[in-house]
Amino acid sequence: MARINREGTGGMKRILGTVLACAALAACSEPAPSPSQATTPRADPSTAAVVTDCGTFDLPQGEDLPDSAARCLVEAVRAGHPAQLKVTRPTVEGDPIPVSYAAGADGRVEVITDSRQDGFGAQVVTRQTCTGPTAAPELRFAECSDPTS
Repeated sequence: MARINREGTGGMKRILGTVLACAALAACSEPAPSPSQATTPRADPSTAAVVTDCGTFDLPQGEDLPDSAARCLVEAVRAGHPAQLKVTRPTVEGDPIPVSYAAGADGRVEVITDSRQDGFGAQVVTRQTCTGPTAAPELRFAECSDPTS
């Protein structure tokens, strides 16, 4: 039995030594970034454009986008400022359809519609490039490219 204790003690010392070595290495390394902390390359901060956030809206059945949100995007486009707006509307059956609007400084707006959750639709993500936004009463565009998947 004494022999078992010595081997057990020696084994415990090896395990403890390994654990301490791993802890020391972990303490010296940088933690892996979580998705919310992940860094992305950025342009020179002095030249980076500020993106106007016009809001994120999860609209219930029959509700319209607030006028202020549509006006925010239109005014940003007219001023040549980048802006974003995210709107989720339900289909007639209640399936959520998120649409994101990303306005560039050039006045073009990329419209991405995600209908993958539509149980009765095409279930695809489409992109369009649109120009000439107006906010009367809903967000509308003078011209849009054909949707591409």
